[in-house]
Amino acid sequence: MRKLLVLPVLTAAVAFAAAGCQIGGKTVEKDKVEQQINDKLGLSASCPQDLKGEVGAKLECKAGARTVTVTVTSVEGSQVKFNMQAS
Repeated sequence: MRKLLVLPVLTAAVAFAAAGCQIGGKTVEKDKVEQQINDKLGLSASCPQDLKGEVGAKLECKAGARTVTVTVTSVEGSQVKFNMQAS
């Protein structure tokens, strides 16, 4: 008989002022994204790159055996809002 392991899904919404710029848009530095994951979800994460400040942009960060998907939901001026979901 197989047992199904169910991990709780953690989610959080964050508003963050974009710290850097790239050609054609804004970015949130990866260390700032990692800090928000730690602060809001209680997970120590590592992200491969900065988060693009474009609606719909996604970034997958690793937190141990879990993956945290970060998705930009809106950009208003220098403010980038994003959701985080750990699975």
